[in-house]
Amino acid sequence: MKFSLLVGFVFSTLYFSAQVIEKPTEVPQQEVLEEVEPPMEVQVNNVAMESAGPSAASFPGGPDSLQVYLNSKIEEFIFKDTNEVFPFGEQVYVVFEVNPKGEIVNPLIEMGYNASLDSAALDIIRTMPNWIPATNEFDEPVVSTNRLTLLFDIDLEDDDFEFDEDFIEDKNSAHWAGFELGIQLNTNAFLGFDPKFATHPEWQNIPLKSTVFNMNLFAHKFRLFSDHFGLLTGYGFSFINTDYKAQYALQHDSSSVSAVLDNSQNFKRSSLYGAYFTMPLMFEFATSSSFKKAFYLNAGVLGGVRIYSHHRQTGTYENGDKFEWVTRSKFNLNPFILDASLRLGYGPVGAFVNYALLSTFKNGTTIGQFPIRFGISMNIPQ
Repeated sequence: MKFSLLVGFVFSTLYFSAQVIEKPTEVPQQEVLEEVEPPMEVQVNNVAMESAGPSAASFPGGPDSLQVYLNSKIEEFIFKDTNEVFPFGEQVYVVFEVNPKGEIVNPLIEMGYNASLDSAALDIIRTMPNWIPATNEFDEPVVSTNRLTLLFDIDLEDDDFEFDEDFIEDKNSAHWAGFELGIQLNTNAFLGFDPKFATHPEWQNIPLKSTVFNMNLFAHKFRLFSDHFGLLTGYGFSFINTDYKAQYALQHDSSSVSAVLDNSQNFKRSSLYGAYFTMPLMFEFATSSSFKKAFYLNAGVLGGVRIYSHHRQTGTYENGDKFEWVTRSKFNLNPFILDASLRLGYGPVGAFVNYALLSTFKNGTTIGQFPIRFGISMNIPQ
């Protein structure tokens, strides 16, 4: 049995020794493609080239210029607002279109605050200069929708902002508030001119002693069309002193008034004084929105209501003693005055001329008297 095991071991050894592992076939080397040279680097000249294609609408000068424009318009509105408490810090959101010509069209309030700020925001948007219109992929101008937020506040950190009187003065102020000093010349008929009253010389007045003082306390201008045109109104007081010939004294009853010659004393003055509450209604044209730098022209009417009147005579008695006689009465004066008014000037200084459309006294109580009043004006911005 040992022999048989030995024979089997030898036999198996010879069998496995005879097996030769086949050597792998060598793969022939493939043909190598030629290397492709990298593309040459393109040199670009230092020229700003603008490619055609879609673009958004833009304000001339860009966002910075737009912000400067909005700030200036908002600050201008704030300083001409007459409210005692301004809602600083409030915002108004406006949506609008820019047409292919760059014009601003169809501005609408997307989210507002109140009627005053909303109206101001729309006005600021409408009056903007033309934009650069949006373009499509063919570089053609097209209509675009745009949105802006207007913050009603003052940028105190702006280096260009100087908080001084010239800046805070009320832009677009009416040239009426202030005071006026002038003289008066009586005429005998409406649209007639006979200051000597040929048929009734007792009513001739002395112009250089017949003074007019107007104290115009308040004025406001409503903007029309542009900053150059406005409708102004307000209120004030007018003090009118008419000096008649010294020897004539006023006499009156319930239905008449007359000037009677009186030589019993040495009279020096005979004055009829009246005080009136007045209100103007005038159109104003101003060459600038700045009060101090504008030539202005006002035309319209000045109405008033009489609130006080008296007649005053002064003179001396034969012994040299002075006297002053004052009679407080209505003297059948017209309870109203209505003057056609024309005013012109530059900034705070100007001149005025008023022509009475109503007679000094009530119709039927005496002859008509239609004064012309003229003088100088000193205007104060409000």
